[in-house]
Amino acid sequence: MDNQAAIGVDMDNQAAIGVDMDNQAAIGVDIGGTKIAAGLVGRDGLVKLSKTLPTPAQEGANAILERVTVLCRDLLNVAQSGHMAVVGIGVGTAGQVDSARGVIRYANENLPGWTGTPVAHLLTEALSLPVSIDNDVKTMALGEGRYGAGIGFDEIFYITVGTGIGGAIVHGGKIWRGAGGSAGEVGYIVAGWHGKRPLIIEQQVGGPALAARYCQIAGETTLLSLAEVSQRALNGDELARHVIREGAQVLGRVFQPIINLLDPQIFIIGGGVSTIGDLWWQPFEAALRDTPLPTPAQIKLAAAQLGTQAVMVGAACLAFDAGL
Repeated sequence: MDNQAAIGVDMDNQAAIGVDMDNQAAIGVDIGGTKIAAGLVGRDGLVKLSKTLPTPAQEGANAILERVTVLCRDLLNVAQSGHMAVVGIGVGTAGQVDSARGVIRYANENLPGWTGTPVAHLLTEALSLPVSIDNDVKTMALGEGRYGAGIGFDEIFYITVGTGIGGAIVHGGKIWRGAGGSAGEVGYIVAGWHGKRPLIIEQQVGGPALAARYCQIAGETTLLSLAEVSQRALNGDELARHVIREGAQVLGRVFQPIINLLDPQIFIIGGGVSTIGDLWWQPFEAALRDTPLPTPAQIKLAAAQLGTQAVMVGAACLAFDAGL
């Protein structure tokens, strides 16, 4: 906690030293497979300043933490020069996280060596500030609930539909993690079959899956990106439009029983696929609501609002909550 004193924060005696709650900030860190972003986030949810470095994924956990430390020290220096009190650091990361222990439970091949890393402990030692950590999609959901599309709602179901598909649940205004920390993980839901082999929804309706399906049907020899397929759809390519509509319908049907099971106040959708526009949203919503069950038929739907800053903002929320 030495660094807190250096920048003028005494969490036990803030009133005595005149720290204004409006002048407090937290550092929110977003660790992904290709980049690490860190932002100085105020209690109003606004990112005052952000910095980014490439993720040295193939160099292992220590190299990743070194870059996080560099970014955080830069932001701490900015906060100190601006007389802003930093109360802590929050981290949102790819992979499954034991948030109580601050340890990575599981990470895939995009972050080799990340599994088992005691991130919170190591960063606390390096930066002398309290560190909280959770899965990146969970932090997105928390950020959207506090400062984005979910303002005013305590029961939120959030998904991101992009290269992969992830989900998170906010219950009572806080992340609901479940018994083992995996509550809300929706990417492995089975949405079809290839012979006897189950196909999870990422393999059916994630961004790369939609692009690959279009290329297969269209006989394209070069694999296109979803952005390229979407542009063709906007330009009137009926096959591209069909593939996007079909993917949206599958996703809507898959989430229909989940919405009924969870019974949230609002269903928020983020990620690159959802930014295609009405061509995706309309068939998704129609499929979701095509049921006599009242919850999916009536649930409030909303597009995520925080964009690329969602993880940083949500991670900062973790730090603010830990300091209460």
